[in-house]
Amino acid sequence: MKTRILGAVLGIAALSGLLVPSPAQAKDGVSTARVNPAGAHGGGSVRATVDFVNRKKVVFRNFTVRDICPGDNLPVRARIWWKHTDGTTGYSAWKWDRNGCSDKGTNFGNVTRSGSKSISKVYLQVAVNFRPGQWVYDISPIRDNQYT
Repeated sequence: MKTRILGAVLGIAALSGLLVPSPAQAKDGVSTARVNPAGAHGGGSVRATVDFVNRKKVVFRNFTVRDICPGDNLPVRARIWWKHTDGTTGYSAWKWDRNGCSDKGTNFGNVTRSGSKSISKVYLQVAVNFRPGQWVYDISPIRDNQYT
């Protein structure tokens, strides 16, 4: 009888441990940002799954830029920002959605950032050209690298 009770208690404890997020789960995950300019009909969004591999490498899986309908013929672009542990920052080249009002946007696949410096934080930035020469921006929540 004691063995069965002990087994049940250990089983419940093990299952409970599986349901509690670990620090790695809290750091990696889906990041999104969206812009809806006031007075515009559409907007733009960016989405990627952030996957920190180690201190110096992060993969943005299915990096997707999307023009939000209804069609407004406004350009949409997005990029990745990162901050190093020494306080310096960097960013990727802009990626553009040039498909108009496609439901899926433009998927650029996996984008990898790695280098000689440790990466402490990352986020995504999206921009919509509201009027000629006037861009409206938004950023995703900042993700911390659990390996630094």
